[in-house]
Amino acid sequence: MRFYLETYGCTANQGNSEAFASALIERGHLQASLEEADLVIVNTCAVTERTERDMKKRLSELQGDRLVVAGCLPSAIPAAVRDIKCRGVMGVLGSRSGQKIGDGYDPERSRRENDSAARRLTAAVNISEGCLGRCSYCIVRRARGTLKSRTVEEIAEDVRRRLRGGAVEVQLASQDAAAYGLDRGSSLPELLDAVAGIDGDFRVRVGMMKPDLLAPILEDLIRSYEDPKVYRFLHLPAQSGSDRVLEAMNRGYSGADFLYMAARFRSAFSDLTVYTDVIAGFPGETDEDFAATEDLVRKAQPDKVNVTMYSSRPGTAANSLCDMPSRFKKDRSRRIARLWQEIAGRRNGRYLGEEIVARVTERGRGRTVMARGDNYRKIAVSEPLPLGSAHRFKIVRTTPFYLDGEAIIRE
Repeated sequence: MRFYLETYGCTANQGNSEAFASALIERGHLQASLEEADLVIVNTCAVTERTERDMKKRLSELQGDRLVVAGCLPSAIPAAVRDIKCRGVMGVLGSRSGQKIGDGYDPERSRRENDSAARRLTAAVNISEGCLGRCSYCIVRRARGTLKSRTVEEIAEDVRRRLRGGAVEVQLASQDAAAYGLDRGSSLPELLDAVAGIDGDFRVRVGMMKPDLLAPILEDLIRSYEDPKVYRFLHLPAQSGSDRVLEAMNRGYSGADFLYMAARFRSAFSDLTVYTDVIAGFPGETDEDFAATEDLVRKAQPDKVNVTMYSSRPGTAANSLCDMPSRFKKDRSRRIARLWQEIAGRRNGRYLGEEIVARVTERGRGRTVMARGDNYRKIAVSEPLPLGSAHRFKIVRTTPFYLDGEAIIRE
């Protein structure tokens, strides 16, 4: 069988797809182009109404006997794919799902190795599925279910397999990394110590962590981050700076809690890169509430803010609340975007003229490549350096989104 796989959404979805593809390849099947594929698998996302529309449009374009719809959309909103002509509808996909689909085909049709499809410099390794949160606006738990963590040993072996395949960056993916292990008596610091202890020249990126579940492991995790293999990178979603809105969202923490944890990490790692998330226009959000969010962003000084306009999702508690007009949500979204880009521009400007050791992890546009430093800063390089190679770069230009570097010395 020749299969084609399209993935949308979060890093956890990417991790699911990588596991899924590996399972099919191990059984003798081939990853191919859309035109050549016998089977077309679309791993969907359903996080916002706009995403849902985009997914349905793409599925309509691909519908037919070779299409399999997978991921969060059929799990959370099965009605959204009911009229799409396809081979089958699955929930969140993983390696077991890959084996089930693969069993329906003759592996003798694939007579050559497909190592390149499984070999990625950046490997998304899922550490758990589902979450413990009950956010009033979020459809993820409906799609993914409650928390199911993998064992430390299973994850470590998965990481070793990815490293043998050529990975130089491992992304620990989940719906909430801070929740890892709470269902099996383990913890994220324990896992991170085990992964960082694996032999090899690679870096580890920890995924998004909800503040209420980060709080109990904060100091242990900071100690784990001291390992040089761990990127000095923190993705801590705020969603709002208003405690009233955070309570309505059922987030389980205050704005002050968020600021304390971000500041505590920054005090431990002065060059830390901080990402956060903000929802603009949650139902009932007043001008004062939004001003509190702007104030929180100014205090936290994040390097990036993922701004999302509130979108009502079926089956969530917030779905029954009165939504505000889109023009207000758009205006607030633009204001937050302008604010964080001003902050990021200043923060990235500090690196102008500096030298940074970084590893090339992906191709950019044209002849450019992208490299990551120890704090996960993105460095764009206008020369075709070998993927996976490490270099010392001089920063010659900065933007709010990345740094421009020139290679000086190969490390």
